[in-house]
Amino acid sequence: MANTEKDRISIEEIAQALQVSKTTVSRALSGKGRISESTRKRVRDYVTSTGAAPIVRTQWSGNTATHNLSMVIPDHFVKLDLPFLRKCMGGISMMAAQRGYDLLLCYASASDTTQLERQLANHKTDGVILSRAMEDDPCLDLLRQYAVPYVVIGRCECDQIPQVDNDQVGAAHEMTRLLLRLGARRIALIAGTTTYTVNKDRIRGYLRALPEFGVPEDRRLVQDGVENAAQLADALEALLEQRPDCLLCGDDRLAFDVMQALHARHIRVPQDLQVASLYDSELLTSTMPAVSAVQFDAERLGTAACRMLLDILSRKQTNTRLVEGYQLILRDSTK
Repeated sequence: MANTEKDRISIEEIAQALQVSKTTVSRALSGKGRISESTRKRVRDYVTSTGAAPIVRTQWSGNTATHNLSMVIPDHFVKLDLPFLRKCMGGISMMAAQRGYDLLLCYASASDTTQLERQLANHKTDGVILSRAMEDDPCLDLLRQYAVPYVVIGRCECDQIPQVDNDQVGAAHEMTRLLLRLGARRIALIAGTTTYTVNKDRIRGYLRALPEFGVPEDRRLVQDGVENAAQLADALEALLEQRPDCLLCGDDRLAFDVMQALHARHIRVPQDLQVASLYDSELLTSTMPAVSAVQFDAERLGTAACRMLLDILSRKQTNTRLVEGYQLILRDSTK
């Protein structure tokens, strides 16, 4: 006899009863994703003890097209005006429109994927683009469970995941080499959280360049995990104590805020301290002086990600790993 609604238990109910996340429950039931065997057993034993059946999610079917695509944005980006996301979204939207699709947006974090889950559960989207690659992303677990096609913008460790990225390691490596050729020797790096692979790759490229010029690695010159104003103030204070001759910022927002902070401290750029960024935007042409930066084409990246997803939906044979190039732009902040 089939289970009635009263004989069924939702992932949310299991998570609440065991005081764990919905992602943990999903991984335990699906057998996929990184989770300890003891936790997996605890979840399954609890479900067995209730005598109820976990509610199974209906998977995506290519026969029921909505002609919608979804773009997932990290929730803490809501408060930020990020040119990268705007341009990337523009590229996705234009490519989607060319193929007869509309674009939906939703926000997600490591602990809350409610919006995405609602879109998937209600069959509101045919495919999903994740705007940032991160470690142990719960969105990936959801997408696998619903078997909805997706593409990640950023580098993923698993080559089987469809992904489009800029060459972040190469760009950070080349920018650091350029600063070293210009005479800098104590280059400090300030970057965001390494939960996102983009920041890991930027740090890796920076560190790779140092020994090529005989400069020893000094971890006191690296500050990561900077995601808000308070963390930036602390990181900048710690780095300035090390007397760097150049500040290399992980992205345009950090570089813009660093320039404002240095101005407030009456530190002259570039006379007292050079500044450069590993991502360029119009923010960095409005500072005094303008900031040297790595230029990526975010709109092209979004277009490529959307094209890859649409080709997957059309079941076309496609390269599922694409890396875009970059250009170094020298401005007055490093002269």
